[in-house]
Amino acid sequence: MGDAALLLWLRARHARTALGGVLRLFGTGMEKGERIYLLYLAAVMGVWATLMGAWLVASAADAFALLGAQTVCSAARGALASCGLAFFAAGAQGLRTPPLRLSHADVAYVAASPMGAQPLALVEAGCAALGWAALGGAAAFSLAHAAAACAALGAIAGAACAAAGRLVGAVRLSRARWGARHVVAALVALAAVACAQVAISLCARPLAFGAFSAVVVAAAFAMLALVARRMDMAAVVKEGALRADLRLVGAFSPLDERAKADYRRRCVLAARPLRFGLPPGEGRAALVARAALSHARQREGLPALAFHGTVVVPLGALAVAGAGDPVLFLFWLQAAVLMPQGARELSRAFFDDVRNRLVRDRLPFGTLELLAFDSLPAFALTTALACASCVLVLPPGASAFEVCALAVAVNACLLAACALDAVRPRAGGLWARWMCFELGVAAMVATAFFLSLVAPSPVAGAGIVVVTAACARAVRSGIERAG
Repeated sequence: MGDAALLLWLRARHARTALGGVLRLFGTGMEKGERIYLLYLAAVMGVWATLMGAWLVASAADAFALLGAQTVCSAARGALASCGLAFFAAGAQGLRTPPLRLSHADVAYVAASPMGAQPLALVEAGCAALGWAALGGAAAFSLAHAAAACAALGAIAGAACAAAGRLVGAVRLSRARWGARHVVAALVALAAVACAQVAISLCARPLAFGAFSAVVVAAAFAMLALVARRMDMAAVVKEGALRADLRLVGAFSPLDERAKADYRRRCVLAARPLRFGLPPGEGRAALVARAALSHARQREGLPALAFHGTVVVPLGALAVAGAGDPVLFLFWLQAAVLMPQGARELSRAFFDDVRNRLVRDRLPFGTLELLAFDSLPAFALTTALACASCVLVLPPGASAFEVCALAVAVNACLLAACALDAVRPRAGGLWARWMCFELGVAAMVATAFFLSLVAPSPVAGAGIVVVTAACARAVRSGIERAG
């Protein structure tokens, strides 16, 4: 009990540090002694949380009142059935993540201490179960149908998800060898429990679902207490090294978000084993092959590319084609400027080559040519996704070829605008200060909007092509930024 109490005290200190980071956003801190201001902030946030919760519950109640009692029961059972899928996903996560989330200080002073692995695993699982229980309870409470009972069931289901992930991770690290048959056995066991949860939620009373989930939580913690004693702490520290490094650039780090994202990507890539190989090729084919290999290895950017190709580009193409009100241009501008991750991932291979001067100085290609071939694989993927998305939501009477052509033009303009961040104009002045991705996007949206008011959509598409050509000319004639 002494070890567990010490670990709980350490968790409380970690929570206090995190709370201090949140308070610094409001201009205060835990150590400044401004108790009245802290009470004021707590009251304001409490009132805000209460009002938001009441609004969510009222909105759900109004929606369910329009749908009928049978629909409400079906929605509640569907929500409980989704807990089985969440249980399987959380348990499968334990196959690739350690059951302990250690910082560098934890590795130095806790993992290396005479303290056993059992209290570490139990305290970690208990804290995670509390967090998941709070999340599941809050999500279930918003159903507004027997809110208290749904919140209790959601909390138990959330705790079961957390316990499953920690148990699978502990079992994996307690064995000297872990092969494919062990992975299959773990997945089969998780699938059996998840199917049982889904079946009970659909065929039995909600009380039975809660009782079954509680039994799963108790059994998982009991097995964790037995298995944790045999965990290999060296393997835990090794697998958790990446997470410990990434804590340095957490949510409260003063670094720029792009710098933090780049650091996270490099840490993840360094810890990942090499897969795939560069296919044979030379010249421009080598650039295309290397860019495709880079996206395949750094797969964290693929969701951003998918979002870019299925949301941002189709939104612009449909807005220019006149598929919605003029206000659609405003949503397109917000999506392109506030969510630029897809456009930056589109040109990431190009930026990697430009920043690495040892590589760039030996590439016999101009800036615009390097941009075109480095971005070709991602551009082809996002363009195909955009065209497919536009065809699926095409309004009646619209031309599929015209909308797809607009999607290609919009995607090309976003790519050229993103490349503006990699160069600076040869002549200084105001243009050198304002030339950036946001300027290119604003010029594209403004041109398309004003032309669409006075001319048909092909003319607006031609305006986008002109903006693309202007951005491409600026990229071609500019000086590449080093670093």
